[in-house]
Amino acid sequence: MKLSEFAGYGDKMQQLMRSVQAGRIVHALLFTGPHGSGKRTMARLFAQAMLCRGLEKPCGACPACKRFLAGSHPDVRILRPEKKTLGVDEIRELIDYLALKPYEGGKHIAIIEQADRMTASAQNALLKTLENPSGDAAFFLISEAPGALLPTIRSRCQEVRFTDLSVEDCAGVLESKGLSPARATQLSGLAQGSVGRALELDGDEDYRSLRNRVLQSLEQLKDRASVAGAAALLAEEKGAEGTALEIMELWARDLMAVQAGSRPYEAEDAERLSRCRLDGRALLKGVVLLRMQLASNVAWSNALENMYFHLVDSGNNRRTVLSWQR
Repeated sequence: MKLSEFAGYGDKMQQLMRSVQAGRIVHALLFTGPHGSGKRTMARLFAQAMLCRGLEKPCGACPACKRFLAGSHPDVRILRPEKKTLGVDEIRELIDYLALKPYEGGKHIAIIEQADRMTASAQNALLKTLENPSGDAAFFLISEAPGALLPTIRSRCQEVRFTDLSVEDCAGVLESKGLSPARATQLSGLAQGSVGRALELDGDEDYRSLRNRVLQSLEQLKDRASVAGAAALLAEEKGAEGTALEIMELWARDLMAVQAGSRPYEAEDAERLSRCRLDGRALLKGVVLLRMQLASNVAWSNALENMYFHLVDSGNNRRTVLSWQR
């Protein structure tokens, strides 16, 4: 993969890659940004370029590139939390490895995914190495929550921030990968401009099934008498509450967007949106209320019913039709 294949990255990324290709780079880079924004892929691209022996780095064809892509390069270590945290023993083992000379005479590459999940003791152990770096080691830290890292860790790294693309730009990238314009627009909206997340959703049948159940639940919501039955459709979604709320929030935004001037959707969504008479703003407020109740340890089923009652009552107070046309 080449840097030119990434959309939405301008002169700063090109300049950083030129420094990598020329062998001039700080010893530690921190890639931050939301899930699916390209952090991990870009870190691997830079790491591969540092090890590449070809003329145009990364060439993808030299022995070093092939070993890197196959996951068998002897000078590369990738750490990722296997449990909830990344502990000090794993960091110390990494530091011991970095004390050895690189096998191929170039550089050691250490990639730490979800770096924010390092324990405090693990971060302090890593800090000592970052404060006194050797010339033959390069660190790539990847994080969706850089605020969980010690300020001293962040200060020893050059931070590279990633953001999601606009829905339009994301859809364009997805179309270039072979998706239909309607499907690309739908996925880019669901993923909120994250190309990586959109590609995950395209093949995620569990997500599609959950999304359909959420929309069916909202379809059944008509009046106070319908609340229990509508909420029952989602009562067993233990562990998927956050995703269900995300689906509701995006659906509310889609409703408001359609009212302001529709975007292209797949036939199923266009038909569902045309029938929906829920108030989008009320639904957004309901999602906020539901999140607050979950944060206060209210049970999911109870919080969901409370939110649905809020939707019905808000609609009745404003004489908003909450039924769905059949």
